[in-house]
Order: sequence, then structure tokens, then C-alpha cells
Amino acid sequence: MRLFSLSIVLIYLIGCGGASAPQPAPSDVLPQARAANPQTPLDVPEWFMMTPEEDDEYLYATGEATSRKLSMAISKATQQARMNLGQSINTKVQSLIENMAQESGMGDNTQITEFYSEAAKSVSNETLSGAKVLKKHPYQMASGSYRAYVLLGMSKNAYDNSASKKITSMVNQNSEEAMYAEFKKTQAFSRLEDAIGE
Repeated sequence: MRLFSLSIVLIYLIGCGGASAPQPAPSDVLPQARAANPQTPLDVPEWFMMTPEEDDEYLYATGEATSRKLSMAISKATQQARMNLGQSINTKVQSLIENMAQESGMGDNTQITEFYSEAAKSVSNETLSGAKVLKKHPYQMASGSYRAYVLLGMSKNAYDNSASKKITSMVNQNSEEAMYAEFKKTQAFSRLEDAIGE
């Protein structure tokens, strides 16, 4: 009987002292309970909380959406990311045209605003077609609906080439007007033409 008790104790100690189960590698996939009710920045993908800065390869944007259908949640999140990317492109185009306007001494010209709006819309339409989903993080919430986070990327080279070609084309098409003739004298415009020539 004493030997039997000792055997049980040994079996118990060996069972408790065995190797612990391996921990899952960190990833963008969250435990269901945390993902369904995000409370802190750790409960959503890091790339959503801190959208990557543009680099030599991509311009980035994120989107988030919910839907009763998984595919619809991803689609809506992707569309939101495209809208955010479009706003980023508009800002970049505006900055470029404002530089051209300041260099040409026409910073207060009302035609600049019209030109900016047309250029920004044209560049956005052309370049957004090349945007692609780099990461997506969908999950089912406790309610049964789905939430999706999406990271969208657009090739930096494709954007630079398209923006350069579109803006220089628009300036050249309006070469009869003094404003555009002044634009052509600026360093910013020269850089655009150089970019096209590369």
C-alpha cells in the first residue's frame, strides 16, 4: 500500500514537472475574445494603429469596417483605405502645385486652386488603380458580425511616374496661358520633367 501511494505521488510530480506547452508565435491574429471587443492598441493590428510611413517601395493607408458578411467587411475596409490613400495623394499633389505657385510668384492666383483640384483628381484616379491590399485582419465579433482591418499599399514608383506625367501634361496642354508659362520656369516643374525622362 505504501509503495502504491509513493507511485501515485511520483506520477503526479512527473506530470506537473513536464515541459510546458509551446507558446504561439506572435502574429496579427488576436485571441477571439480580445479581437471581438478591442479595448487597447494591443487589441488591433499594430500596422493599423501606426500606419507605416511611406518608403522607397510604397505609399500606405489603412481602413476599418464592420459588416454582417466577412467579404463585405473586407471590401468596405479596403474602400475606406482607398479613400484615405486618395486624400494622401491629394495632399502630395497640392503641396507640389503650391511649391510651383510660390516659385512662380503666383501663390495668390485663384486659377491655382482650380488647377490643383483638377490635377489632384486626375492623379488620384490614375494612381489608385495600382493600389493593392498588403495585409488584412478580419475577425468575427461576439455579435456575429465581422470587423476587418486592411493595410493598402501603392507602388511609390507608379505614383511618382503617373503624377509627373499627368501634371506636366496638364501644364503643357494649357501652355497658351501665362500662369502655365510661369509654372514651366519653376524648379518643381523641371524636377517633374526630369522624373519623366528617367
